[in-house]
Amino acid sequence: MKLHLLSVYFLGSSLVCAQWSGEPRIPLSHTTGRAAAASGMFDRNGQKADPYRLTVLRQRTVQHSFADETPAEREIRLERAAAIKKGFLHAWNGYKKYAYGADEIDVLAKKSKTTRNGWGATLVDALDTLWIMDLKEEFWEARDFVAKLDFKKDGGQLAKVFETNIRYVGGLLSAYELSLDKTFLQKATELTDLLLPAFNTPFGLPWQMLNITTGVGSSESPGKTSTNLAELGTFQMEFFRLSQLTGNATYHEAAQKVLTVMLEKNNPADGNPNYVIPGLYPIDFDMMTGKFTNRAAYWGGGGDSFYEYLIKTYILSDFMLQRNLELWTESIQAFKQYAVARSNQGSLFTGFVDGAKFYPYTDTFTNFIPGTLALASKIVGSETYFKLAVDLLDGGYTTFDNMPSALGAEAIRFVRDNVPSDYLMLRENAKQQVSEYGFALEREYYLLRPELIESHFYLYRMTGNTTYSDRVWKIWQGIQRNCRVADGYVGTADVSVDASASGTMNSIDSTESFFFAETFMYL
Repeated sequence: MKLHLLSVYFLGSSLVCAQWSGEPRIPLSHTTGRAAAASGMFDRNGQKADPYRLTVLRQRTVQHSFADETPAEREIRLERAAAIKKGFLHAWNGYKKYAYGADEIDVLAKKSKTTRNGWGATLVDALDTLWIMDLKEEFWEARDFVAKLDFKKDGGQLAKVFETNIRYVGGLLSAYELSLDKTFLQKATELTDLLLPAFNTPFGLPWQMLNITTGVGSSESPGKTSTNLAELGTFQMEFFRLSQLTGNATYHEAAQKVLTVMLEKNNPADGNPNYVIPGLYPIDFDMMTGKFTNRAAYWGGGGDSFYEYLIKTYILSDFMLQRNLELWTESIQAFKQYAVARSNQGSLFTGFVDGAKFYPYTDTFTNFIPGTLALASKIVGSETYFKLAVDLLDGGYTTFDNMPSALGAEAIRFVRDNVPSDYLMLRENAKQQVSEYGFALEREYYLLRPELIESHFYLYRMTGNTTYSDRVWKIWQGIQRNCRVADGYVGTADVSVDASASGTMNSIDSTESFFFAETFMYL
C-alpha cells in the first residue's frame, strides 16, 4: 500500500500545514483559497469536528523523541541503514541495467516486464525511496523519465484503477511532497484525470479496470459487475491530497461518494442479509446495485486498505473528516470483538468473519493493522487499542520468527485456543506444522511484501523500542539469505526452508514495485 505521505508527515519531521476557515472545507497547501467541497466533513448525524477536540488532537505527539538513544544504539542504527541502502542499490542497479523505465524486472531472466501499462511502475513507485536514501542523482534521472511519460499510451493493457492509483498517483504525489518539483504534481493530476472516467457509473463507484484510451471501464471478471471493498475505498488519501494541492474538489468528492453510496445502499436497519455486523464490511460488492454480495468480511486481502485509508485520510485531513473517524471507530470496535482470536500457542491473529462465524485464517496483508492501529491509538490516546496493536504485531512476527528462513508465509491457518475442532479439520501435514511452528502454512511462499516490516517501523518510531528494529534486522537477514541473487532480489517458494541450510534457493522470479517503494522504505 502506498502510504508514504503519512510516514513522512506523522512519523517523520513535519505535519500537514493547512489553512482553515470556520467552515469544514478541504484545506489547501501550496495554493491559495479553498476547494469548495465538504463531503465527509460531517458524521452521519450531521455533526462536524468539535473545535476543542481538534485542538487536542493537533497537539498530540506521535513520534518518540529518540533523545535517549545511546551512542552504541546510534552506531548500530547507522550501520544497518548503510547495509540496507547497499541492498537497495544492488536491486536498483539490476533494474537499471535490465529494465529501466519498465514496470518490473524479471531478475532471474534478466529482462523487463510490462504489468502496469508500461509507465515504469517500479521507477515511479520508488521515487520517494530514492529521495529519502539521499540517492539524488538517481532521483533526478528518474524525474527526467517521468517528465516524458505519456499516460495515453497504455501499453496495450487495461489499467487496473486501484493499482494505478496507489503505485503511480501515490508515487508521484510522494515525490512532489519531498522535492516540490511541479513535474510530479502535474503528472499526478494528468493521470488522475484519465482515471476519473472509471467513476462514470450509475452510483459513481469505480470500475476495477479501465481502457485509458477510450475511457470505458469494466470488471476484472469479464461480463461481471463485481468489485471488492479495497478497490472501492482506496482512493481517499491520494484524491484528498490532490484536491488540496490543486484546489480541484472533484477528486475528493469522487472518493467520498463511494462511502456515501456504500452506506446508503447497505444500511443494517434495512435488513440486508449480507451486512450483519456494523463496521465489518463484506469484501464482495456489486457496482450496479451498490450492495454487498456476500457476508464474508476480512481485514486482509480484498479489504485491508479500505480500513487503512479511513483513518489515515482522517489524519491527513487535519482531523476534519468526521465520517471517516466515525466509520473507523465503528469498524475497529467490531474488529476487536469479532475478527481476532488467540491461538493455542498464545499468539493473537486476525481471522476471516462470515456473518458471525470466525475462520482461523490470516494472510500477510493483515500485518498492516498493528502499525495503523498504533498510529490511530497514539493520536486519540487509547492505551487499550495500542496494546491490541502490540499484541497483533507480536502475533504477526511469530509467523516470520518461527520459520527457518526468518520470512513469513503469504497465508497461514491457526488453531484457536480451546477450539479443538480447528485442529481436527486440518490435513495431516498441517497438523504437523501446527505442532512445529504454532500454525500451518496455507501459502508457503514469500514475495518480498512490506506489511509486517511497515508495522514494525511504525512501532519503533512511536516507542523508540529497539526490539522492533532488531526484529526487522533479522527479517532483512532472512531476505539476504533467501531472496538475494545476482542483479536483485526475488521471492522464495517455501519459507520453511532456509537457503543457507539447504544449500539451494527455491526462487520465484517476482519483484514487484512495492519492494523498492515500501519494503526498502520501512527496512
